[in-house]
Amino acid sequence: MDKKEKEIELKKEEIKSKPKQEIKKQEYSVEEFVSQAEQLFQTKPECVLAAFQLSDVKQATQEQAKKIVKSFLEMEV
Repeated sequence: MDKKEKEIELKKEEIKSKPKQEIKKQEYSVEEFVSQAEQLFQTKPECVLAAFQLSDVKQATQEQAKKIVKSFLEMEV
C-alpha cells in the first residue's frame, strides 16, 4: 500500500467509528401547512395561520406543527 491508500483506509475507519448523526427532519413553512390545513390538522387554514402567528414560528417539522396547532385549538378563550 502506498501513502494515499493508507490515508483512504484510515479515513474509512474513522467514518465507521463515528456515531451516526441523527437525520434532520424536514421542516416546512407556515404557508405549506396552511395550504394543507384540512388534510393534516382537520381544521381551517385560518386556524393554522393564527396558531403559527401566535407561537411566532416560521418553519417547523410536521410533528412540531401538529403540537402548535393542537395547543392553539385547545386554548381557553
